[in-house]
Amino acid sequence: MTRSILAGIALSIGLVLAGCQTSQSRQAELATICADPNNRAPKSGYWSECQALYPSSDQALQKDYLLGAAVGN
Repeated sequence: MTRSILAGIALSIGLVLAGCQTSQSRQAELATICADPNNRAPKSGYWSECQALYPSSDQALQKDYLLGAAVGN
């Protein structure tokens, strides 16, 4: 009984560690996602993450703000 519990714990830990993503693989995945300009749009779910890779200029941020404010967002 104790062996099966220990085996279950070891298996659980192994599955958790296998599911961890390295920062390099996350960066590569984000680069692929952010290559699509639609994902870099202010209203997309990836906007803040893509800003880290492709920061907007001050002028672009001002334009986005004004466009959002014009439609009441």
